[in-house]
Amino acid sequence: MKLLRMEFFKCRRRKIALICLAFVAVQLAWMGRTLTQMEPGELAQGWMSLLYNLAVIDAVMLPLTISALASRNCELEHKGSTWKLWETVTTPQRLFGAKLAWGAILVGGMLLLRTVLLSLLGLAVGFPTQIPWGKLLLSFALCFGVSFVIYALQQGLSLWFVNQAVPLAVGIFGSFVGLFALFFPQWVQRCVIWGYYGVLIQAGMNWDPVTRATEFYWVQTRPLEFGLLALWMIVVLAVGRGLFVRKEV
Repeated sequence: MKLLRMEFFKCRRRKIALICLAFVAVQLAWMGRTLTQMEPGELAQGWMSLLYNLAVIDAVMLPLTISALASRNCELEHKGSTWKLWETVTTPQRLFGAKLAWGAILVGGMLLLRTVLLSLLGLAVGFPTQIPWGKLLLSFALCFGVSFVIYALQQGLSLWFVNQAVPLAVGIFGSFVGLFALFFPQWVQRCVIWGYYGVLIQAGMNWDPVTRATEFYWVQTRPLEFGLLALWMIVVLAVGRGLFVRKEV
C-alpha cells in the first residue's frame, strides 16, 4: 500500500488525469456525433449500436492511450536514474506489482467513467428500451481485462527501454493492428492481444447490401475467449515481470 501511495504522489503533476479525461472526452464526442445522427427507427437498437461502435473506437484509441499512461508512469525513474534507490527500500517484484496496480486503477477508473457517461448519453438521445446493465457491465469488464493485459505489456516495455519512443511506437502499432484486425476472421484476431476488443465484442452487425439496412444483435461470449484472454494475461505478466526483475540497474 505504501508503494501504491508513492505511485500516486509521483504522478500527481504528470498530467495523467488529463490523458484519461481527454480519452473520455474524445470518445463522448465521437459517440455523440454517431448517436445523434440516428434515424428514429435505429434508436430501437441504440444500445447494441453503442456497444458495437464502442468496440471499434476502443480498438483504435485504447492501445495508444494505454501506452501513453504506462510511459508517463515509468519514465520518471529512467530520467532520475532512481532504480538503485528503489531497490534499497523494496524488491523489483513489489515495485512492478505496485506500478501495475496503479495502472489498473487508472485504466479501470477511466473506463468506468466512460461507461457511466455513455449510458447517460444513450438516455439523452432517446434510446427507447431500458439500459441493459448486464451487457454494459460485462462490456466494461471485458474491455478492462483486455486493456489491463495491454497495460502490462506496455509497462514491461516502458520499464525495460530508457527511450520511451519504443513503447509509444508499439502503442501506435497496436492501434493500427486493433483496427485492421476487425476486418479479419476471429482466429486472426485471437493471435494479437489488440484484436481482443473485436473478439470480445458484445454486439454484432448485419448489413444488407440490397436494402442498405443495418441490423444489430447481441453476441454471447464463449468460454474459449475468456480462456485465451487469461492465457495472454499470464504470459504477458510473467514475461514482463521476469525481464524487470532481471534488469541490471
